[in-house]
Amino acid sequence: MKKNLVFAVIAALSLTACVGDLDQTPMADNVVNNVYGDPEYRMSALAKVYGAFSLVGQGGSGNADIDVNDAGASEFLRAWWSIQTVSTDECKCVWGDAWVAEIGGNAWTATKNDAVYATYTRGMMMIAFANDFLRNTSDDDPEVAVERAEVRFLRAYAYWVLLDCFGNPPFVTENDPVGAFKPAQTDAPTLFNWLRTELTELTSAASNLKAPHTQIYPRVDKGAAYGLLARLCLNHKTYLGTEDTSIYKTARDAAEEVCKAYTLCSDFSALFRGDNGENPDALKEIIYASCYDANKTQSYGGTSFFILAGKGEQYTLGIDGNWNGLVAGTESVVRFVGQGVVDKANVRDDKTPGDDKSVFMAVDKRALFSLSDCDSKTVDASNFSNGWHVVKYDNRIHGDESDAQPTAKYSSIDFPMIRLAEMYLIYAEAQARIDGGQTADAKAVGYIKDLQIRAGLTPTFSTVTLEDVFNEISREMFWEGQRRTTLIRFNRFSSADFLWPFKGGVKNGQGFARYMELFPLPSDDLLANDNLKQNPGYTN
Repeated sequence: MKKNLVFAVIAALSLTACVGDLDQTPMADNVVNNVYGDPEYRMSALAKVYGAFSLVGQGGSGNADIDVNDAGASEFLRAWWSIQTVSTDECKCVWGDAWVAEIGGNAWTATKNDAVYATYTRGMMMIAFANDFLRNTSDDDPEVAVERAEVRFLRAYAYWVLLDCFGNPPFVTENDPVGAFKPAQTDAPTLFNWLRTELTELTSAASNLKAPHTQIYPRVDKGAAYGLLARLCLNHKTYLGTEDTSIYKTARDAAEEVCKAYTLCSDFSALFRGDNGENPDALKEIIYASCYDANKTQSYGGTSFFILAGKGEQYTLGIDGNWNGLVAGTESVVRFVGQGVVDKANVRDDKTPGDDKSVFMAVDKRALFSLSDCDSKTVDASNFSNGWHVVKYDNRIHGDESDAQPTAKYSSIDFPMIRLAEMYLIYAEAQARIDGGQTADAKAVGYIKDLQIRAGLTPTFSTVTLEDVFNEISREMFWEGQRRTTLIRFNRFSSADFLWPFKGGVKNGQGFARYMELFPLPSDDLLANDNLKQNPGYTN
């Protein structure tokens, strides 16, 4: 089913012209009569909504349908992951591109940045596709009603990204006019409350979404809606400015609904291999994924980017080429394996590669790092050989560690947008916050223990603190695009009290202005829509 849906995305691309981020014109003159009235075309339109986060345009991997300098950089996941990850302690990119220096040095401004622009624009395009689908269909047919509920979830995910990254985006639904329409601007509390209501409806007994973990992969069901509701409510203080214990309880309870329906994948690494969308073990845990296929979703975004930009020459990871870009710092690795193991780890010399992942996975199976191509463990802002290489994403089939497998030009790894382990962590964190910073709740403690046991550890603790949860998030969710959100929730993103190399643009790190916890709205939209005002702190 995964491959069929992915293929349908390609067919859907031929149905429409490019869509501007604020353009509410119907996507083709024959939408109502041909696309949505015919089941085959309607499914293609549904696939287009699903594929909005993973495709770059109609002309293949070298052509984008939005205005950025590099087509691969226009893809949603690559852009969103970059602003969520390269801006934090998890990753540095050593390329000289302007967007890289701005994001990596926490120095972005209202001037256009490709990664910021692509995140915003792709989010608005997803919303436009979803609104068009909802505008031209109804719940009269039970099958279409299920599809419409799925589209509402996908739109909600896009709006969550815009809320989290931009705070105050334009807001438009299927009920707004089409054509020359300028959406009004919303604000973070209003959008939070809309999302909470929308996701509560989608998880209710009256919802047309299928029960958790019952829909055919990769389509979504109530498990995904509960998962996004849990994430939204866990971060409510960021969006509302105040803390509410009752909302933490909503986060905890929503996470628990997911936990009832899914089980952990037995092998952590299987979640990030080239066959994860077909591997029954991985699919026990993946709740919502952005799908990739080396033959049909060809772009240099998504999981292709994670591998190629972070890969050295000593290993293939099932994909051709290496871009020598992304590195991790020692402080990240220490959280997995401890300072002693890091101190003893070997970098390469003239005759011998440095230590590979097996050395670090012997301590924690999630420690998917390599020093094979590294001359130093210390990150350098411009040298790929300095720092740790991350081998978490591997395009080879799970269970085969040889480099004899055929390599592909692009990745087939589906990216887990929501997975069960995150729900374990949300439950534990929410309960710890409810209990004042530390909890002995059996489920919360058990969930953290389960994650550590899968990682090969032997946990003995009986309580969990917020710091324990933070450290577990740092290991379990590493390089999964959530770091900025997590650091903001723990008051560590802009703060001078939590530093990492090159934070704030200096070698030893420094704090930066708190207004930069939101990104600026693109100047193109501000010029086109006089209802919009720039986020505080930024000037055009």
